[in-house]
Amino acid sequence: MDCFLRALRTLTNLLIALLLFAAGSHFVYAAQTEMDSPVIQQTPQKQITIIAQHFSSYYSTIAKSLSLSSLSNDYRIVNMSLEDWKSQRPQSELVISLGPSPLEELLKSEHQEPVLAGLITYQDWKKAVNQYPAMDTVSAIFYDPDPNRQIVLGKLLLPLSESVGVMYSTDTPYFLQGYEQALKAMELNLQAIKIKQTSEVARRFPALSQESDFIIAQPDPIIYNSQTLPRVLLSSYRQRKVIIGYSTGVVNAGAVATTFTTPEMLVDDLKESAAKFLEQGFQSFARYCKYYDIKYNTEVARSLELDMISKEQLQSELDKLKLETDDPAYNQSNPKTNKPERQ
Repeated sequence: MDCFLRALRTLTNLLIALLLFAAGSHFVYAAQTEMDSPVIQQTPQKQITIIAQHFSSYYSTIAKSLSLSSLSNDYRIVNMSLEDWKSQRPQSELVISLGPSPLEELLKSEHQEPVLAGLITYQDWKKAVNQYPAMDTVSAIFYDPDPNRQIVLGKLLLPLSESVGVMYSTDTPYFLQGYEQALKAMELNLQAIKIKQTSEVARRFPALSQESDFIIAQPDPIIYNSQTLPRVLLSSYRQRKVIIGYSTGVVNAGAVATTFTTPEMLVDDLKESAAKFLEQGFQSFARYCKYYDIKYNTEVARSLELDMISKEQLQSELDKLKLETDDPAYNQSNPKTNKPERQ
């Protein structure tokens, strides 16, 4: 009996030893396997922050298009309202601001990360940088028509023209800046009238029209609004004068032509500029959108017996003149004209 018990204990101890050995081998194998397996470290994705004045109309369209663009392959793109950004201020490789208010806030706060401003006009930019000095971390793309393109378009439509007429108000104090090079290159005089209130427009426009070969209109609600625009267009048509409008809507209403940038074109420029910054390093600039097209009112153009100019012809002339269109916003000088402006 004792022999049997001793044999049973021996067998039991042997089984326990085998179990412990098996468990230990499994632990060593598992640990070794874990050590041999490659460790996958997930690094946080770099971020592009889009700050919009509001997320409706063009703001929403452009923000969404940028969020779905090829930039999202390498960067986390976050859309934020201006108020949310002011409270959170997330770290970003690039901030894309849409509208005047985000740009002003970024300049005011002396934001140090690279900024690319879009959906602003030249007037918006000048107002912002005159109030808060522009930093070398901020770039801008304007979506309003480039004055150089507008002037050259008018000259190509009327090759014998000698003078250009414009009206501007206290709401657009920087309108005349940026015209100097194109006026000089195209050998054109500038006839400029400063308007103080809307009631002056109908009275003073006929005289400006008579002294100018063509007129360049610009988005200024004091001068061109639902009351004055129909009268201005009718007056110019009766005098057989060409008006270069500031939007496709103005052309549809009776202006002869305009250069214009669509939201899709602006998205392409913003996307390409952002990608270049992120790949090659940030270099500041301020310019009009490099993509544009020409819109004609064909009925008005034909009635004035004008040969419509193609975009290729316009661009060829701009290239030939070698106009410095890349940095109009940093030109602080007022354009020189052969005739003084009239108050």
